[in-house]
Amino acid sequence: MRSTRPPVLDQTPAALDALWHALDPDPSSPAPRIRAVMISTIDGTATVDGRSGGLGTPADELVFQAMRARADVILVGSRTALTEGYGAAAISPVWGDRREGSPPTVLLLTRSLSDEVIDHCAAVGPGMGVVAAHGVDADRVRAARDRGVAVHVLDPGPPGAAVRTLMRSLGAGEVDLEGGPEVLGGLLATGGVDELILTLSPTVALGGDATRLVSSGVAGTERVRVRVADAFTAPDGGLYTRWVVREEAQ
Repeated sequence: MRSTRPPVLDQTPAALDALWHALDPDPSSPAPRIRAVMISTIDGTATVDGRSGGLGTPADELVFQAMRARADVILVGSRTALTEGYGAAAISPVWGDRREGSPPTVLLLTRSLSDEVIDHCAAVGPGMGVVAAHGVDADRVRAARDRGVAVHVLDPGPPGAAVRTLMRSLGAGEVDLEGGPEVLGGLLATGGVDELILTLSPTVALGGDATRLVSSGVAGTERVRVRVADAFTAPDGGLYTRWVVREEAQ
């Protein structure tokens, strides 16, 4: 394991450069690289009061914004996007000098294309679109497109392969997957995730909701092997890790 310990995770050039390179993707992963960005307490709880935002730390925000600055597309489950109040992506000024071009498009993963999802995307505008499951009702697709929402429908087959095919067709080299737990579980189980960028918040959740970091939605236990590629701490007390999904798990 290679350990990277920036002296202070603040906005000094040396610290930002160390963090940026700690987040470099594994060179063995071919494009599109799909990299999940998640946070949990040390006991594995992924939300507090229904939202992940309450778990964040200053260093976690730097990691989150760095991953967005690197990405060509941001993928997020529609439930997470609605709960967290997602809008169009913007590049943090901290990372602005490391990115060329416009911010990445935010694409919401949805099974049903509900009115709530369509209304939300239409209100945000062209910076946000939809990735709908294969077999979604054609009337729902038309309803979204009539509101000016870009809709991409996945091919049949395992979700991981279908998402990879779509991202490749969109020309995405790096994809930032921002949850939630069911989306992460479904894509991990079907070879649709290459890396996990995981912040362990310096918190133990006592009571409250029981949302875990990953939810597979299937009975029984399924294991996906990963290896740690980078880990570092910061003065705010969090642990910041980058895990590569092992090739045999794809």
